Amino acid sequence: MSSSDISQDLLDEITSINSIYADDTLRLQQPPLDSNIANPASNPSSNYQIETGEAVCVLSPPSSEINPPVSLTLKFPRDYPASPPTILSGTTFGKGLSKEEVTQLSRDVLHNVWLDGGVVLFDLLEGLKELLHKDSIEDAAPISPPEPVREVHEIVPDASSTAAAAVTVVSSIPWTITPTTTVSKSRFVGRCVRVTSAETAKQHIAELISTDRNIARATHNITAFRIRTPEGIIYQDNDDDGETAAGSRLGHLLDLIDVWNVLVVVSRWYGGIKLGPDRFRIINQVAREALILGDFIDEHGNTKGDTGDVGGGKGKKKKGKQH
Repeated sequence: MSSSDISQDLLDEITSINSIYADDTLRLQQPPLDSNIANPASNPSSNYQIETGEAVCVLSPPSSEINPPVSLTLKFPRDYPASPPTILSGTTFGKGLSKEEVTQLSRDVLHNVWLDGGVVLFDLLEGLKELLHKDSIEDAAPISPPEPVREVHEIVPDASSTAAAAVTVVSSIPWTITPTTTVSKSRFVGRCVRVTSAETAKQHIAELISTDRNIARATHNITAFRIRTPEGIIYQDNDDDGETAAGSRLGHLLDLIDVWNVLVVVSRWYGGIKLGPDRFRIINQVAREALILGDFIDEHGNTKGDTGDVGGGKGKKKKGKQH
C-alpha cells in the first residue's frame, strides 16, 4: 500500500500524533501485514480482513506518556474520519491486564470518544492515559472505560447571569459563544475569537475575566491560543487555570485541527460530582463546538477561511510557558 492510497486526514493525523508524542508513536503498517490479520483465510478464527484502500497502523505511545505501555493495532477505513477505525489487537505490560482485556478496554474508550467526522487518536490516547496511569488524577476506582457524555445544552440562570450578559453584549470583543453544556451538574461554556498577536490574546482573557462576573466565578477558565504572524513566527500558549493538564490538551486540539490565529476559552463551573477523565473530552468537545460556530472549522474539523497560512512554511516557533 502506498501513501497515495491513504486518506489525507490519516496522513495528517500520523504527522500530528508523532509530533506531539514521539516520532514512531503512530506507524503505518506496510505490507506484508501479519498473515493472521491480512489473510484471515489462513486463520479461520480471525474476524478481520483488510480491504483495498484500508490502512493498518500500529499505535505505540512512549512509556513517558502512557504507563504501563500499550501497543494497539488499528484498521482505518477508506473514508476515515467519516467512519471510525477498528482496534484489531492490543497489548500492555503491568496491572495484570491480558491482551484481551486491554483490547476490549481500548475498544470501549474508542467507542466513547468517537465523534462523527473527527479524528480520534489523540482522544483515544488521552483516555487510555487517564485509565492506565496509576497516578491519574481522580483515579479512585478500578479501571473502567469512561461513560459516553450525555450532553444537555441548556442555559442555567443564576443571580448574576443577567447582569453578566449585559456586560458581555457591550464588549468590544467579538466572542463566539456556545450554548451551555451540563454534565452531572458541571456546566461548560466555550468561546473563541480571532487574534493576531499574543498580547491581544492575553488582553482578551484579562478583559473577559475582569468584566464578566459569571466568568470570573467559574471554577476554571481553560485557555489556549495559536497564532502565526505574516512573517511566519508562531506564538502559542495555554493555561489550565487549576484544571490540571486541561490547558495542554486544549492546545493539542488546536495543533491537531491545525487552526491558526484563534483564542479559545472553555469555562467550567464544578457541580460537585467528579467527572474523571471524561472532563477533558467534554472540554475539547465544547472547544470544537466554539470553533465550528465561529466558522474557524467545519463540522468535520477542516479549517475554513483565513488560517494564518501567510508567511510560507512554519517559520520560527516562540512558545509561551506551559501551565
